[in-house]
Amino acid sequence: MTTGRAHPQAEAERTGFLRPPSFSLSRPNKAREKMTCHSCRIECRKFGKTRKGQQRYRCSQCYKTYSEPRNEYLGGMYTAPEKVEGVINLLVEGCSIRSIRRLTGIDQNTIMKILVFVGHRCQRLLENKCRNVPVSDVQCDEIWGFVGCKEKHNRTGNPEFGDAYCFVAFERASKLVLTWHLGRRSTRDTEVFIEKLNEAASGKFQIATDGFAPYFDAIHMSLGTRVDYAQLIKV
Repeated sequence: MTTGRAHPQAEAERTGFLRPPSFSLSRPNKAREKMTCHSCRIECRKFGKTRKGQQRYRCSQCYKTYSEPRNEYLGGMYTAPEKVEGVINLLVEGCSIRSIRRLTGIDQNTIMKILVFVGHRCQRLLENKCRNVPVSDVQCDEIWGFVGCKEKHNRTGNPEFGDAYCFVAFERASKLVLTWHLGRRSTRDTEVFIEKLNEAASGKFQIATDGFAPYFDAIHMSLGTRVDYAQLIKV
């Protein structure tokens, strides 16, 4: 007489249902990683871990120690892509760099590096995709900011410090940002901005700006007669 468990098929015929198979939760055996000494060309042995948890190895002949290579992702960063995506979502939602550091635990220098890395690629994407877009009503404006210090307090002589204006052109109905330009509120930067708008928009359309004087010559020089231009001056 056997006391073992009945065959699954026989048990199913007796009870009316088939017992689900059992699954093992044990992790599979991970193959032992190998590290070769750069000088002796022999296999190193494990030698503890670093403060960040990386596996260390030591050569049994020359006693040199090595650390296992770390995975590099976007732009040579060690931060996992899932965490980078979370940082980008928080930046898009308007969270500050310090608040993102508190929420994610990621160093603020890494957050700023992610911001610059993604910003360059977003700029390239906008310049490549936003070309000859048919529009009907375009509005232009400038967003004031400063780098390092305000213009009146800039005593460093560095031209990259001081006031910085972000020129933005967007389609009024769809709110699509057609182009932008970061620079000074000067005639030269205004002409560069309108030239970018000329490449981004197509057809005949209406354009409105504020009362900044260099807009008048820049628009007539780059856009010519294919636009109806008006200035909105606040009183």
